[in-house]
Amino acid sequence: MCAANSNQEKPTNPSTNSHRACPRLASILNLHEFEKAAQRHLPHSIFSYIANTSEDGRTARSNAMSFEKLEFIPRALVNVTNVSQKTSILGTTYEAPFGIAPMGLAALSAYRGDLVMASAAEQAGIPMIMSGSSLIRMETLAQQSPATWFQAYLPAGREAIKALVERVREAGFNHLVITVDVPVATNPDNNRRAGFSSPLRPSIKLAWDGLIHPRWLLSTFFELLPNMGYRILRTITRAVELPFFLPVSIVIFQTEED
Repeated sequence: MCAANSNQEKPTNPSTNSHRACPRLASILNLHEFEKAAQRHLPHSIFSYIANTSEDGRTARSNAMSFEKLEFIPRALVNVTNVSQKTSILGTTYEAPFGIAPMGLAALSAYRGDLVMASAAEQAGIPMIMSGSSLIRMETLAQQSPATWFQAYLPAGREAIKALVERVREAGFNHLVITVDVPVATNPDNNRRAGFSSPLRPSIKLAWDGLIHPRWLLSTFFELLPNMGYRILRTITRAVELPFFLPVSIVIFQTEED
Protein backbone atom coordinates (compact mmCIF):
# COMPACT_ATOMS: atom_id res chain seq x y z
CA MET A 1 0.00 0.00 0.00
CA CYS A 2 1.33 3.42 -0.93
CA ALA A 3 0.93 5.98 1.83
CA ALA A 4 -1.10 9.08 1.13
CA ASN A 5 0.43 12.38 2.07
CA SER A 6 -2.23 14.49 3.74
CA ASN A 7 0.05 17.55 3.62
CA GLN A 8 0.09 17.66 -0.16
CA GLU A 9 -2.33 19.86 -2.06
CA LYS A 10 -5.18 18.10 -3.78
CA PRO A 11 -4.13 17.17 -7.33
CA THR A 12 -5.96 18.47 -10.35
CA ASN A 13 -5.80 14.98 -11.83
CA PRO A 14 -6.04 12.45 -8.98
CA SER A 15 -5.49 9.46 -11.26
CA THR A 16 -2.22 10.76 -12.71
CA ASN A 17 -0.98 11.89 -9.30
CA SER A 18 -1.72 8.47 -7.75
CA HIS A 19 0.24 6.68 -10.48
CA ARG A 20 3.25 8.93 -9.91
CA ALA A 21 3.15 8.49 -6.13
CA CYS A 22 2.67 4.73 -6.39
CA PRO A 23 3.88 3.15 -9.66
CA ARG A 24 2.18 -0.13 -8.71
CA LEU A 25 -1.16 1.58 -9.35
CA ALA A 26 -0.26 2.16 -13.00
CA SER A 27 -1.27 -1.40 -13.91
CA ILE A 28 -4.66 -1.12 -12.16
CA LEU A 29 -7.27 0.19 -14.56
CA ASN A 30 -10.53 -0.37 -12.64
CA LEU A 31 -11.78 -1.20 -9.14
CA HIS A 32 -12.07 -4.93 -9.81
CA GLU A 33 -8.34 -5.15 -10.44
CA PHE A 34 -7.55 -3.95 -6.91
CA GLU A 35 -8.80 -7.28 -5.58
CA LYS A 36 -6.57 -9.22 -7.97
CA ALA A 37 -3.57 -7.12 -6.94
CA ALA A 38 -4.36 -7.66 -3.26
CA GLN A 39 -4.59 -11.40 -3.79
CA ARG A 40 -1.09 -11.42 -5.28
CA HIS A 41 0.33 -9.22 -2.52
CA LEU A 42 -1.20 -10.71 0.63
CA PRO A 43 -0.78 -14.13 2.25
CA HIS A 44 -3.77 -16.36 1.51
CA SER A 45 -5.16 -16.31 5.04
CA ILE A 46 -5.14 -12.50 5.33
CA PHE A 47 -6.57 -11.96 1.85
CA SER A 48 -9.32 -14.47 2.66
CA TYR A 49 -10.14 -12.62 5.89
CA ILE A 50 -10.75 -9.45 3.86
CA ALA A 51 -12.48 -11.03 0.85
CA ASN A 52 -14.43 -13.86 2.47
CA THR A 53 -18.04 -13.85 3.59
CA SER A 54 -19.70 -15.91 6.29
CA GLU A 55 -21.08 -19.37 5.51
CA ASP A 56 -22.44 -19.59 1.94
CA GLY A 57 -22.12 -15.85 1.16
CA ARG A 58 -25.81 -15.40 0.39
CA THR A 59 -26.08 -12.01 2.11
CA ALA A 60 -23.05 -10.66 0.26
CA ARG A 61 -24.46 -11.78 -3.09
CA SER A 62 -27.82 -10.23 -2.25
CA ASN A 63 -26.17 -6.92 -1.36
CA ALA A 64 -24.22 -6.93 -4.63
CA MET A 65 -27.38 -7.67 -6.63
CA SER A 66 -29.15 -4.75 -4.93
CA PHE A 67 -26.44 -2.36 -6.11
CA GLU A 68 -26.54 -3.83 -9.62
CA LYS A 69 -30.19 -2.81 -9.89
CA LEU A 70 -29.18 0.85 -9.57
CA GLU A 71 -28.46 2.64 -12.83
CA PHE A 72 -27.47 6.11 -13.94
CA ILE A 73 -29.97 7.98 -16.09
CA PRO A 74 -28.14 9.67 -19.00
CA ARG A 75 -29.20 13.23 -19.67
CA ALA A 76 -27.95 14.87 -22.86
CA LEU A 77 -27.81 18.52 -23.87
CA VAL A 78 -27.76 19.86 -20.30
CA ASN A 79 -25.39 22.33 -18.67
CA VAL A 80 -22.40 20.43 -17.24
CA THR A 81 -20.29 23.48 -16.38
CA ASN A 82 -20.43 22.85 -12.64
CA VAL A 83 -20.81 19.11 -12.25
CA SER A 84 -20.14 18.03 -8.66
CA GLN A 85 -20.51 14.95 -6.47
CA LYS A 86 -20.37 16.97 -3.27
CA THR A 87 -22.87 16.12 -0.57
CA SER A 88 -23.56 17.06 3.03
CA ILE A 89 -23.53 14.38 5.74
CA LEU A 90 -24.39 15.36 9.32
CA GLY A 91 -23.60 18.97 8.61
CA THR A 92 -20.23 18.38 6.90
CA THR A 93 -19.68 18.78 3.16
CA TYR A 94 -17.77 15.96 1.45
CA GLU A 95 -16.44 15.65 -2.08
CA ALA A 96 -18.45 12.47 -2.78
CA PRO A 97 -21.43 10.62 -1.23
CA PHE A 98 -19.36 7.67 -0.05
CA GLY A 99 -16.41 6.94 2.21
CA ILE A 100 -14.13 4.24 3.60
CA ALA A 101 -15.96 1.69 5.73
CA PRO A 102 -14.38 0.27 8.90
CA MET A 103 -12.19 -2.82 8.49
CA GLY A 104 -10.86 -4.59 11.53
CA LEU A 105 -7.18 -5.55 11.76
CA ALA A 106 -6.34 -3.35 8.75
CA ALA A 107 -2.72 -3.17 9.93
CA LEU A 108 -2.30 -6.83 8.96
CA SER A 109 -2.87 -5.98 5.30
CA ALA A 110 -0.63 -2.90 5.33
CA TYR A 111 1.56 -1.46 8.06
CA ARG A 112 -0.49 1.10 10.02
CA GLY A 113 -3.16 0.68 7.38
CA ASP A 114 -5.77 2.68 9.29
CA LEU A 115 -3.53 5.75 9.26
CA VAL A 116 -2.89 5.35 5.54
CA MET A 117 -6.61 5.07 4.77
CA ALA A 118 -7.44 8.04 7.00
CA SER A 119 -4.84 10.19 5.21
CA ALA A 120 -6.18 9.09 1.81
CA ALA A 121 -9.76 9.88 2.85
CA GLU A 122 -8.72 13.30 4.16
CA GLN A 123 -6.92 14.07 0.91
CA ALA A 124 -9.91 12.94 -1.17
CA GLY A 125 -12.39 14.85 0.99
CA ILE A 126 -14.48 11.82 1.99
CA PRO A 127 -15.28 10.31 5.42
CA MET A 128 -13.36 7.37 6.84
CA ILE A 129 -14.53 5.17 9.73
CA MET A 130 -11.97 3.62 12.08
CA SER A 131 -12.80 0.07 13.16
CA GLY A 132 -13.28 -0.73 16.83
CA SER A 133 -11.03 -3.75 16.27
CA SER A 134 -8.17 -1.70 14.83
CA LEU A 135 -4.60 -2.43 15.89
CA ILE A 136 -3.88 1.32 16.01
CA ARG A 137 -4.51 3.37 19.15
CA MET A 138 -7.61 5.52 18.90
CA GLU A 139 -5.73 8.63 20.02
CA THR A 140 -3.04 8.15 17.39
CA LEU A 141 -5.51 8.18 14.51
CA ALA A 142 -7.73 10.91 15.96
CA GLN A 143 -4.71 13.17 16.38
CA GLN A 144 -3.54 12.59 12.80
CA SER A 145 -6.97 12.77 11.15
CA PRO A 146 -9.49 14.42 13.51
CA ALA A 147 -12.29 14.21 10.95
CA THR A 148 -12.27 10.39 11.09
CA TRP A 149 -15.32 8.64 12.48
CA PHE A 150 -15.17 5.71 14.93
CA GLN A 151 -17.06 2.41 14.78
CA ALA A 152 -17.87 0.33 17.85
CA TYR A 153 -19.95 -2.61 19.06
CA LEU A 154 -22.39 -1.95 21.88
CA PRO A 155 -21.34 -3.52 25.19
CA ALA A 156 -23.92 -4.88 27.61
CA GLY A 157 -25.42 -2.49 30.16
CA ARG A 158 -26.08 1.25 30.27
CA GLU A 159 -22.98 2.07 32.29
CA ALA A 160 -20.75 0.20 29.84
CA ILE A 161 -22.36 2.04 26.92
CA LYS A 162 -21.86 5.40 28.65
CA ALA A 163 -18.22 4.53 29.31
CA LEU A 164 -17.74 3.61 25.64
CA VAL A 165 -19.14 6.93 24.42
CA GLU A 166 -16.93 8.85 26.86
CA ARG A 167 -13.89 6.85 25.79
CA VAL A 168 -14.53 7.65 22.12
CA ARG A 169 -15.08 11.35 22.88
CA GLU A 170 -11.96 11.63 25.02
CA ALA A 171 -9.90 10.01 22.25
CA GLY A 172 -10.85 12.90 19.98
CA PHE A 173 -13.66 11.52 17.79
CA ASN A 174 -16.84 13.50 17.15
CA HIS A 175 -18.77 10.88 15.16
CA LEU A 176 -19.63 7.42 16.43
CA VAL A 177 -20.96 4.59 14.24
CA ILE A 178 -22.62 1.71 16.08
CA THR A 179 -22.75 -1.78 14.55
CA VAL A 180 -26.10 -3.25 15.61
CA ASP A 181 -26.33 -6.54 13.71
CA VAL A 182 -24.19 -8.68 16.01
CA PRO A 183 -26.44 -10.05 18.80
CA VAL A 184 -25.39 -13.47 17.51
CA ALA A 185 -21.80 -13.99 16.41
CA THR A 186 -21.18 -14.87 12.77
CA ASN A 187 -19.84 -18.25 11.74
CA PRO A 188 -16.24 -17.64 10.54
CA ASP A 189 -16.04 -21.04 8.83
CA ASN A 190 -14.41 -19.67 5.68
CA ASN A 191 -11.75 -17.88 7.74
CA ARG A 192 -10.92 -21.11 9.53
CA ARG A 193 -10.60 -22.95 6.22
CA ALA A 194 -8.18 -20.28 5.02
CA GLY A 195 -6.10 -20.56 8.19
CA PHE A 196 -7.01 -17.13 9.58
CA SER A 197 -7.66 -16.44 13.24
CA SER A 198 -7.42 -13.45 15.54
CA PRO A 199 -4.85 -13.37 16.94
CA LEU A 200 -2.94 -15.21 14.21
CA ARG A 201 -1.85 -18.67 15.28
CA PRO A 202 1.64 -19.42 13.95
CA SER A 203 1.92 -22.57 11.85
CA ILE A 204 4.06 -24.06 9.11
CA LYS A 205 1.43 -23.09 6.52
CA LEU A 206 1.25 -19.48 7.75
CA ALA A 207 5.05 -19.18 7.88
CA TRP A 208 5.42 -20.48 4.32
CA ASP A 209 2.60 -18.23 3.10
CA GLY A 210 4.47 -15.23 4.47
CA LEU A 211 7.77 -16.27 2.92
CA ILE A 212 6.28 -16.55 -0.57
CA HIS A 213 4.87 -13.02 -0.24
CA PRO A 214 8.14 -11.14 0.45
CA ARG A 215 6.78 -7.65 -0.23
CA TRP A 216 4.11 -8.09 2.47
CA LEU A 217 6.61 -9.81 4.77
CA LEU A 218 9.10 -6.94 4.62
CA SER A 219 6.70 -3.98 4.44
CA THR A 220 4.08 -5.15 6.91
CA PHE A 221 4.91 -8.18 9.07
CA PHE A 222 8.42 -7.16 10.12
CA GLU A 223 7.18 -3.61 10.78
CA LEU A 224 4.54 -5.02 13.14
CA LEU A 225 6.98 -7.12 15.15
CA PRO A 226 8.05 -4.39 17.62
CA ASN A 227 4.38 -3.89 18.52
CA MET A 228 3.52 -7.59 18.61
CA GLY A 229 6.38 -8.57 20.89
CA TYR A 230 9.07 -11.12 20.26
CA ARG A 231 7.15 -13.96 21.88
CA ILE A 232 5.55 -14.62 18.50
CA LEU A 233 9.01 -15.27 17.04
CA ARG A 234 9.64 -18.05 19.53
CA THR A 235 6.23 -19.51 18.70
CA ILE A 236 6.93 -19.43 14.95
CA THR A 237 10.33 -21.02 15.46
CA ARG A 238 8.81 -23.88 17.43
CA ALA A 239 6.04 -24.30 14.86
CA VAL A 240 8.26 -24.54 11.79
CA GLU A 241 11.16 -26.25 13.61
CA LEU A 242 13.61 -24.29 11.46
CA PRO A 243 15.98 -21.40 12.18
CA PHE A 244 14.16 -18.09 11.95
CA PHE A 245 16.15 -15.00 10.98
CA LEU A 246 15.24 -11.34 11.28
CA PRO A 247 16.90 -8.89 8.93
CA VAL A 248 18.15 -5.77 10.62
CA SER A 249 16.38 -3.17 8.90
CA ILE A 250 -25.37 0.77 10.82
CA VAL A 251 -26.80 3.42 12.92
CA ILE A 252 -25.07 6.76 12.96
CA PHE A 253 -25.33 9.39 15.66
CA GLN A 254 -23.23 12.35 16.75
CA THR A 255 -21.78 13.10 20.16
CA GLU A 256 -23.24 15.98 22.13
CA GLU A 257 -20.38 18.27 21.10
CA ASP A 258 -21.48 18.25 17.43
